[in-house]
Amino acid sequence: MQRTRWIPALVFGMIFSVLGTPASRADDPGTNALTVGMVKGMFRDVQPALLKVLSRPFQELMFSKSGYSGDVAILSDAYALADAMQQKKCDLGVFYGFEYAWVKREHPDLVPLVVTVPTGRTIQAVVVVHKESEIQTLTDIGNGSVVMPRGTKSHCLAYLDKLRTGLKSDAAKPKTLVSKTAEDVLNSVVICEECAALVETTALSGYKVLHPGAFKQLRILNESEQFPLSVIAYKKGSLTPEAVAKLKEGLLEAHRAPAGKPLLLLWNLKGFEEAPADYDAQLEEISKAYPPAPRTATAQSGRK
Repeated sequence: MQRTRWIPALVFGMIFSVLGTPASRADDPGTNALTVGMVKGMFRDVQPALLKVLSRPFQELMFSKSGYSGDVAILSDAYALADAMQQKKCDLGVFYGFEYAWVKREHPDLVPLVVTVPTGRTIQAVVVVHKESEIQTLTDIGNGSVVMPRGTKSHCLAYLDKLRTGLKSDAAKPKTLVSKTAEDVLNSVVICEECAALVETTALSGYKVLHPGAFKQLRILNESEQFPLSVIAYKKGSLTPEAVAKLKEGLLEAHRAPAGKPLLLLWNLKGFEEAPADYDAQLEEISKAYPPAPRTATAQSGRK
């Protein structure tokens, strides 16, 4: 049920697997490498060695199709990734939508290649409690914890940080249960082992389908705004038009490829799409709801 924590590895692999011809850096047309930058927070609770294992088959597939190599760079935060793209250390960057909104203010030349589309198409977070709980606001949790499954995404953490604004530092503190899935933490609230849980709305919807009886024992305490879709971006002018077209074509058709379709299903993605027409407006709205974090604090967003 909690499969989406591996999406960054999938995106990394899919970029390489769909390449018929590689994207060359503008300042070095002869290079054989494509570097994809990602933020460290995308791999929360994931061992770095596992990413290498997951990406290896995709790299081999790319070698067999194009003879070109690929690499991934993990940056400390979205600002560091944007800087790396400006410095031409990364050809592409994978950003959470709300963090892309932050860096795009400083770097308007970072433009979307495609957006990732999760199953359900909604990126939203919820805090749930038992339906019989006396908790009516986050304040009522007191010194209790809001439990989260392993691999909880940054938008969920950002939402909980926002909800806790003005509370005492030890009130409704987030607690990651690294051995638990979203299903597990929801079960813990159902049996009153935990007082509150933070999950994605898609995880809650899946729980409703799998456990309709248990779902009726839950109550949504807080529900976030919808966040913009995550994006794969590049610096305008850093890739040739041919490279951009080839990359985009391959990613948009990934769900039809024999190797791509089962992988997308496995990792809970519907596929990739062009950025929606109102994407810039979405970015502006989310920036108002979640003002840009200082450069030094981005990596600390949602501290446990």
